[in-house]
Amino acid sequence: MAPKRPRDNTGAADASTDIPVPDTPDAAMTVVRRLVKQFSLDVQIEDDDSEHGLVVSFSKVTYGDVAPLVGLEPGNALKDIGTFEIHRSRIPTDLFKSIVMDLDILLMQYGPPHEHKTEEARSRFFSPIFNHLVKQFTFTLRNDPETTISGHIATQGRIEYYFKAFGAVAVLFVEIKLRVLNDEERLKAIAQVIAEGDACDASNLAQSFSLPIHCIFFDGWAFEFFKYERAPNRTFLRGCFHGDPKHLRRGLEMLDFVRMETPLPWILRFRCICETIFDVMLSAYIAGLKAYNNRSLGKGKKRGLMNLAEWDKPLQSAEDALVAFRKAEDLREGGDLDGADTTVDKALLALQESTSAVPTMYESPLLMTAWDNAEIRKA
Repeated sequence: MAPKRPRDNTGAADASTDIPVPDTPDAAMTVVRRLVKQFSLDVQIEDDDSEHGLVVSFSKVTYGDVAPLVGLEPGNALKDIGTFEIHRSRIPTDLFKSIVMDLDILLMQYGPPHEHKTEEARSRFFSPIFNHLVKQFTFTLRNDPETTISGHIATQGRIEYYFKAFGAVAVLFVEIKLRVLNDEERLKAIAQVIAEGDACDASNLAQSFSLPIHCIFFDGWAFEFFKYERAPNRTFLRGCFHGDPKHLRRGLEMLDFVRMETPLPWILRFRCICETIFDVMLSAYIAGLKAYNNRSLGKGKKRGLMNLAEWDKPLQSAEDALVAFRKAEDLREGGDLDGADTTVDKALLALQESTSAVPTMYESPLLMTAWDNAEIRKA
């Protein structure tokens, strides 16, 4: 029997209990229809006989539809949203340089951001952020673009990423679209983030995973950070740096480097964005580790190649890495660049110890392991 959802603080049963495990298109459709009924959402649902399976669009969801579901008053237009603390986790300068070098390659193909006419161009331009940061987690984070609930989530005009850790959605998605021009459009876009956050949460719970969903929302010019949580009640929070809850009301904005005398100020701002995203991904990886361990405890048996006790070491290494990456940023901010670099090296080692110690369903041979100079020269 599929697991039931937890009850809220009032003791009333959640309206979406007994959700079936979405391992088939029919089961996926059942999950989605229950979500739509539960939320009274005006969404488009289609049966698709293509290889993608289920097609769902949340494009008609309004902020008034979903705000009450996470304890927000629609008329307040996000002014009543709670906050959680976000951080910068310093990455090696060489790693950041690789991201910028890849941006230059894409700049030649697609032009600068203000010239992009499609979401796809904008998405591809900023893809080096995720290409290089996900690499630091080896095979433990998997990008499942535009897909959730064993189906195809087509939200019309947006390029989305769902990063899964150990089979559970840990980073809901990165939404990349052309700039939102007014407050009404922005609220509608964020409403879609909330609706899909709950859909991913339902999918996780159906597989006995319970973890917060980290959300990164990008409108083409600014990155905003949110988190969808279930316990003790559904909440949707905005990420803010310590001591400045109003600073990120519109997110970390990108500057237009074409209008600058030199792109250096843009690069400096961009490093802050990359390191904030890296901190979110590392936090999500740790949440995925904990959720996988808790799922194993609930089932009372071994998972993968490891006993329950063996999860302590990779979890501790990951948490040590997070502390060290954040400490490196503190050292940088204090002017101790050598200390920051040394601490980053230690943090990377701790992260590698963590990712190498856990089994993953995603692993596959790397192409470069088969590279043979002599044979390839003759090809």
